[in-house]
Amino acid sequence: MKSSSLEHHIAHLTQCMRENISKLLVKKGITLTFFQSLVLQKIAENTACTAHDVVVATQKDKAQITRLINELIKLEYVIRQQDELDKRQYILTLTTEGQECFADIKLIRQQVSEKMTQGVTQTQQDQLIEWIMLMENNLS
Repeated sequence: MKSSSLEHHIAHLTQCMRENISKLLVKKGITLTFFQSLVLQKIAENTACTAHDVVVATQKDKAQITRLINELIKLEYVIRQQDELDKRQYILTLTTEGQECFADIKLIRQQVSEKMTQGVTQTQQDQLIEWIMLMENNLS
């Protein structure tokens, strides 16, 4: 397989994106790992969020997500409360500190996205999203 293969470039882009986000998290004084920040983001973006919702959104295994959520709870960024309507479910919400941290994370991700797409038109970005979604569906 050639080193310039599509899968190589996708993997390299993903790694570069993670590294850029992680560096900016550290620079901002945010002590979360890349995946902790991703879980925090998924909780922030999903009202009445459960651990299962995070598993589905991130496509990570349940044990890993549970560990990451527990770490965020310990850091007092997230609280877990039993759902009033379905006692089997626990709803995850951000604390005030978690909301402040998420605001910073959102800005950092936006900065990385803007840097990554410099010189790429909106039409090209839309086309790339279509291709990526097609490839994801092919592998699902």
